[in-house]
Amino acid sequence: MSRMPNTFILGAPKCGTTAMARYLGEHPGAFFSKLKEPGYWATDFAWLAERNGLGSLDDYLALFADAGDEQPVVGEASTMYLSSTTAVANILRVAPDAKFIAMLRDPVELAHAYHMQKLLMFHEDERDFEKAWRLQEVRRHGERVPANCPGPVMLQYGGIAALGRQVRGLLEVAPRERILFIRYEDFKADPAACYGRAIAFLGLPHDGRTTFPVVGPARDYRFPLIAKLFHDPPPLVRAPIRALRRHLILRRYPAVEALRQRMFKPRPRAGMDARLRAELVEHFAPEVRELERLLGWDLANWRSPDRVAPGRGGA
Repeated sequence: MSRMPNTFILGAPKCGTTAMARYLGEHPGAFFSKLKEPGYWATDFAWLAERNGLGSLDDYLALFADAGDEQPVVGEASTMYLSSTTAVANILRVAPDAKFIAMLRDPVELAHAYHMQKLLMFHEDERDFEKAWRLQEVRRHGERVPANCPGPVMLQYGGIAALGRQVRGLLEVAPRERILFIRYEDFKADPAACYGRAIAFLGLPHDGRTTFPVVGPARDYRFPLIAKLFHDPPPLVRAPIRALRRHLILRRYPAVEALRQRMFKPRPRAGMDARLRAELVEHFAPEVRELERLLGWDLANWRSPDRVAPGRGGA
């Protein structure tokens, strides 16, 4: 019998959520959905569940059918839950004791990395980040939105990275003691320590894990035309290809996973013009100050246009 998940990695995007979900999912006491980003509870972004073929609660719960009795932690990771206005409240209605992990990043870096991700998913067609940033207002009204993009909100880089507002909304509906906040810089610099905090928060014993391979480094496609067919198929074959993609994600056949990895090549994220960085730092300053107020963190480096992010090969 499928179990209701009790642990949710909420986001934000490009903050290490994929890596954390993978690490936790490999703990013997935890089961995480192989399908990352189910998005089922974000009813204000209904296309998320529709894209994943989750038309009912039974469809969603089937993602956790393989969770064993020896795994008290059952979870999933959907990065849009943090920016959703409905997801956490919906979760708490059916799982009132749920725990949440929120991973946060300098909003300037988040927005920049998120743009690169949207290019990989063929949701974005403007390769220059500054031009994409300038297009937000036009796109808010439904113009210049690529056909494969689920909706204009996905290209609102300022809104996706508005972490102060999002964390305030989270704290208004979920008890503070059931939320673990992790700073991306800390996770990138010392994943072992952050993993230890996460399993302690979830009440799991340490499994002795000492290796934390980089997950989701900055990259691009070796064969972009094949990738586009898979991610943005023509209308006539869209339904079967999307069904096949979901099947492959859930099954994770080793040969398919190996082939999928060969589809990518490393590509460091392009640098950001100092003038644009200063503009974005000023834009996000109120969000950063709100995070400082809510969480008691010192985020002065996030408010500095001269900040240099630590490197560990991530996005």
